[in-house]
Amino acid sequence: MRFWSQALAAAKRMRGLLTLVALLYVLSYVVGWCLISVKYPAAVQLAESVRHTVLTANPFTTITSELKGGNLVRAILSTFLINLAVGAFLSTTLPGVVPVLGAFAVGGITLWRGFVVGITYPAVLASSFGAFMVGFGTMLLELGAYVFSGAAGINIALAPIFPGRQGVQSRWVAFKAACRDAARVYVIVIILLALGAVWEMTGLFLLIRTP
Repeated sequence: MRFWSQALAAAKRMRGLLTLVALLYVLSYVVGWCLISVKYPAAVQLAESVRHTVLTANPFTTITSELKGGNLVRAILSTFLINLAVGAFLSTTLPGVVPVLGAFAVGGITLWRGFVVGITYPAVLASSFGAFMVGFGTMLLELGAYVFSGAAGINIALAPIFPGRQGVQSRWVAFKAACRDAARVYVIVIILLALGAVWEMTGLFLLIRTP
């Protein structure tokens, strides 16, 4: 309970950044959805490229093989670890160690990720009721986790430049405080990604086995 209360307190301190990152995801998703809806050539081509990558490249093919082989637990664990390490930490939190520029990097990755989801997910959601349930739940849980990891990254990047946001004058102390808040908020990130992996892999496992 102590870790959870600390995570909520850290999230409260970052509520402005959380709102910003969430809005970036929503905005970029809507732009992607609009472009794919009107069949804008570049958006259609990118969506096809993403789908091809998912069907032919690792780690996607490995996870698909695990599901087809009945290794649901291994597929869940693989998905969770990849999303945590790459999707959250390496791409949306670690760039924050670079003052200011890290914030722009996280924002750019957020916009790109939301856009890619916007051009690829509408087809998934419209394919069947089961696919809609799996896709919509996965999108909410995983993007929700990335909202927290992204806000943590931006918070770290801004801390040395605006130490007053952390309630201190020292840039180094502010940086360390932002890193501590990032670690605390990762409790929420881990929970959301774990739920997302269970939801997505279990749903796909059942869909694969549905006649």
